[in-house]
Amino acid sequence: MSNSQFMLIRNIDIGVLRSFLLIAEGRSFAQASAIIGRSPSAVTLQIQRLEEDLGTQLLRRSNREVGLTLAGERLLGFARRLVQINDEAVLAFRAGVEAKPLRFGATQDLADAVLPEVLRRFSLERPEVELTLRIDRSTSLIEAVKTGEIDAAIAIRRDDPLNRAPLAEMPMVWIGQDGMNLPVDRTVPLVLFDAPCSFRSAAIDALAAAGRPYRMALTSPSLTGLKSAVAVGLGVTVRTRLLLGPGLADVRAGLGLPALPDMALSLYINPKSDPWPARDDFIALCRQAFRFAL
Repeated sequence: MSNSQFMLIRNIDIGVLRSFLLIAEGRSFAQASAIIGRSPSAVTLQIQRLEEDLGTQLLRRSNREVGLTLAGERLLGFARRLVQINDEAVLAFRAGVEAKPLRFGATQDLADAVLPEVLRRFSLERPEVELTLRIDRSTSLIEAVKTGEIDAAIAIRRDDPLNRAPLAEMPMVWIGQDGMNLPVDRTVPLVLFDAPCSFRSAAIDALAAAGRPYRMALTSPSLTGLKSAVAVGLGVTVRTRLLLGPGLADVRAGLGLPALPDMALSLYINPKSDPWPARDDFIALCRQAFRFAL
């Protein structure tokens, strides 16, 4: 290859290719921008720059969707290979530095609704890191961070020195069997965790303030147990919308139940732990997942 030919070849930015791959895989520009931590307009400029560098249109835009042109489909395989080679090169130099396992804790609600996508992406972006995941109640998770059993956790916000930053706020909701009927003068059957539990306290306080009688239909330490009992109509529970699924519904309006407060989630990190990119990357993925799940 001559010097003149060499000078005409442009280098493709790996970060731009990452954005292209996100769009090509079905993400919207807003979703791609949240994942890479840039604005939607910045992602748009990245794609335009890529099209200018290659001298062809890569995306076909309409009011409802964005699709790949034939050139975009041709680029897809190259983009995946280039990003993969880049990541393999970076990991080759990181592998010895971050070989220790990452021990992370989360509540059951998050494990079911938010963590699957986080785990999928973390395994792709950090394949060298062994991950130990603990699913437990907030009080147990905070204590585990305090004793050093786990490195970090996402749990319900409490006044604790390990509380490092708020992550999200979600409204608590009354959840019952879809189509459940309960006259307003009837005692409310409750399906709740055993104490101490923020959701339990919120349910009892709200009913007491409204002068609504209640009884404990079932107490369980298991979220699966609560969900099963509610699904068969044994009673109502208080959680967030993350628990909703087939056969379950927000029953507050239909049953005339009182309003509930919001529930806040926070990040807990042991202050004795050193700065750790792998841990921070996992937390960043959790933050991004919250934006789409809540």
